[in-house]
Parts: sequence; structure tokens; C-alpha cells
Amino acid sequence: DKLWLLIVVKIYRGIGKMKKNNFKIIELKPDNKKSSIRRTVFIKDFIIQEIIGIHEHEKTKKQKIKFNIVVNVNQNTVPDEKDIKSIVDYEKITNKLENLVKNKKYNFLESLAEDSFKEIFKDNRIDSIKIKIEKPDAIKSAGSVGVEVYKSRSDYEGS
Repeated sequence: DKLWLLIVVKIYRGIGKMKKNNFKIIELKPDNKKSSIRRTVFIKDFIIQEIIGIHEHEKTKKQKIKFNIVVNVNQNTVPDEKDIKSIVDYEKITNKLENLVKNKKYNFLESLAEDSFKEIFKDNRIDSIKIKIEKPDAIKSAGSVGVEVYKSRSDYEGS
């Protein structure tokens, strides 16, 4: 404790010896050069027929699983007409979704959504994703039931 007090006193005395002219006032301004470019890739009403659910009748009969996905792509990603790898390929995303539900049996749409994030965020150009997954035929008196989740890359990497 005495050592800390000695250090604080020395720092304080050092500041006291500085002249007023040694300080410069700077004005912080917002960065007006920040780009307003937004590039979004979306997949609308992509339907897969597969087994999903917790109830016994859902474990034996395939049902519709409907995906709606919005992917926000890093603004520095520029498409090159000669190279498909220069874009975030929606067909690649739909193939990943198909593989997920074919290779794993899900009880919950929430679990499927989490695995979907893992697959889609493998592309480092993606800044954020909104996933909506529905089961249109799960409840007869409802048009659809499901889950919708949004994650930014920082949300995802922090989880």
C-alpha cells in the first residue's frame, strides 16, 4: 500500500511540474467517411422435407421445414464476375442447411438454428445473420410456427 501511495505521489508531482502549454486540446468528430454500403444476401421460403420434432408422430413422418435467412455481408466484399468465390453464395448456404437436417435428427428448431449459425458464420465475410425457421404444418390452426434469431458476428464469437 505504501509503494502505491509513493507511485501516485510521484506521478502527481510530475504532472504538477508540467506547463499548461504542454497540453493540446483536440476535437473528436464523427467519422463522416464511414461507408453506407450494405450488401445483403437472402434466402426466402427455402423448404426442406425432413424429420424434425419432439413428438412421436414427428419422429416418423417428414414435414416441411421453411427457412428465411438474411445474411449481411462485410461492405468490403466486392463481387468479381469471373470468380464465384468473391461472393457469399446462397446455393452453398442452402446446401449446408440441407446437409444439417439430413445428417442430424433435431428435436427443436432452436437447435437447428444454432447449428445453422455455426455453418454460415464459417464464411468470415459475413457480419450478421437473421434466421427464421418454421414448421408450416405443425399446428393445424396456425399458418406456421417457428423461431427467429438474429446474431452479429461478435454475438456469435462471444457465445
